[in-house]
Amino acid sequence: MVAKLKVEGQAEVVRAFDKVESAVKDMADAHKAEANMLLPDVRSASRKGASGDLIAGWQSDGIAGKAQFINDVAYAGVQEWGWDAHNISPTHAIIQAFEANSSNTEALYGDAIRAIGSGIGFHVK
Repeated sequence: MVAKLKVEGQAEVVRAFDKVESAVKDMADAHKAEANMLLPDVRSASRKGASGDLIAGWQSDGIAGKAQFINDVAYAGVQEWGWDAHNISPTHAIIQAFEANSSNTEALYGDAIRAIGSGIGFHVK
């Protein structure tokens, strides 16, 4: 015996998922807000240096898929991630900033997701 299954409302469910997918594809505003929130901590966890260029060089931005930090100072990557061959230990300033602000990050993204949900007609807890 073959069981029959009838699905009603399939088109509505597909449309709802399409709305969710398109709404969350670009969370650049939330990512930028997070990066801006973390920027002071990234700067404070960075090495000071003689000129202060490294700290002043940190900039934040948000793009569709992530928060990002940019620093045009040539040695910023070496300071952030270290260089064993030259005995330079990493600061991990970005990681420290994320870890120190995890509850704020959670709240920020929770608010963003709730706003997306309500904007497309869903209640998000």
